[in-house]
Amino acid sequence: MHKGKTLTTIAGAALALGALAPATATATAGPVDAPACTVVAKQTVLVRASASTGSTAKGQLNTGESSSASCTSTSGGSYTACGGSSTVWIHVDARGGGYVAWRCVDWYA
Repeated sequence: MHKGKTLTTIAGAALALGALAPATATATAGPVDAPACTVVAKQTVLVRASASTGSTAKGQLNTGESSSASCTSTSGGSYTACGGSSTVWIHVDARGGGYVAWRCVDWYA
């Protein structure tokens, strides 16, 4: 019983301090401190090693699949996909980490 009460107390304290609340985008000193965001693939999109269509594809996010992601975008190589052209890429944690075309994902804080 003591262990259960301790875990409940810790969880309650964490909630009171907002430790379990969803992350919100804020200005930070660097990417290590950046809060986590999420992307959801609008259609199948390749996860690339760098922000360029010429970069090695490390895998893909399938339609509806989500991944934790950076809350800041990266300017990279131009692409035409998912209904338009852009040079904006989002770093994701999926497939060992890489970049996806911004136009092909919904991006949430």
